[in-house]
This record gives sequence, C-alpha cells and structure tokens, in this order.
Amino acid sequence: MTDMINAWVDWLLQTLSLSGPAILLVTIPLALLQSLFGFFPFVILIVLHVSVFDVIGGMLVSWLVCNLGGVFVFYLSRRYLFHWFDRKFGRKLKRYDRWQRYLNRYGIWTLVLLRTIPIIPNNIINIMSAVSPLPFPAFIWGTSLGNLSYIWLFGTISSSLIVPREEWSFYLTGYGLFVAVLIAVFIWKHWGHLQEDKRERMV
Repeated sequence: MTDMINAWVDWLLQTLSLSGPAILLVTIPLALLQSLFGFFPFVILIVLHVSVFDVIGGMLVSWLVCNLGGVFVFYLSRRYLFHWFDRKFGRKLKRYDRWQRYLNRYGIWTLVLLRTIPIIPNNIINIMSAVSPLPFPAFIWGTSLGNLSYIWLFGTISSSLIVPREEWSFYLTGYGLFVAVLIAVFIWKHWGHLQEDKRERMV
C-alpha cells in the first residue's frame, strides 16, 4: 500500500511538474486528507519535505503542515461534521475508550503521547479530541508539541534518508532534553492525578 502511494505521489509531482517549494501545492492537500482519513503514513510527506528543504527546514515544514491538518479536522468535526464523524468512526472510537478517558483527564499530555507514539491513527486522534471536552487552545498546544515530538523522533532514528548517521547524536541529545522538560512539566502539573490513578490501580 505504501509503495503504491509513493508511486502515486511521484507521478503526481512529475505530472504537475512541481519541484522545490512548489511541492507544497501537493503536500498541503495531502496532509489535510491524511489528517481526515489517515489512508497513508505521514512519513511520506516528511521525506518529501526533507528532500526539498533539508533536514531542519523539512522537519519544520512537516510540523507546520501536520499541525494545519490537525486543526482543520478538529475544527471541521467539532463545528460542522460531528454527526457524520460519529456515524463513520463511532465504532472505531469505542476501541479507544481508555485513551479517550485519558484525553479527557490529562488533555494536551495525552495528545503529546499519542502523537509521539503511533498507538492510534492520526485521524482518529483528531476526532477523539473533537468529541472530548478539550478546549481548542489546549488541542493546539497538545498537537503542536506532539507533532514536534513525533517528527523530531522519527526524523532522527528511523531513516538515514532524513538524518545522516553522523548527526544522530546531536538530534537525539536535543530530543532527549526536549522530552525531559515535557515529563518534568507533566509531573508538576498532574502529580495529584497521578497519585489518584495509582491508588485506583491498587484497589
């Protein structure tokens, strides 16, 4: 499936004669579709952006485009298409009831975790957020930090096509510091909830 999508993207770029920054004319609509339906891995767009904008620029562009897609789907589903999404994805959402509870309780921190580790498809995360009581500013913060974490982590350890091996230590050290700060802030903000969860598990 991924090979077919890669071939389709290559064909599309060649057919439209797009190169350089002009590939955003293709990758932005694809990011919106991916955020809505999740039918291909976002990593394809990351590789395309890195190939044009280099490592830092490509990751930054991928982060912005991924955030745009998330905000688009969140706003669309909460404001206009809630019932349509409920009919189409209602059964899928029930599989993730436990994560939905965490999302309701921990807000942006659950978003950061779910976007960093692909436990749940990206489009489902957007819809889960829309049907939760999560405020829009909190969704933006959680999505921005989570997408940054995912793109940074993937770009560093998953493919030498994105980050050359000789630069891994620099990016991994930066990512480690970033995660340490996030964990420290999370514990500081939610120590009471963590203790409550611990007591519930012991009962």
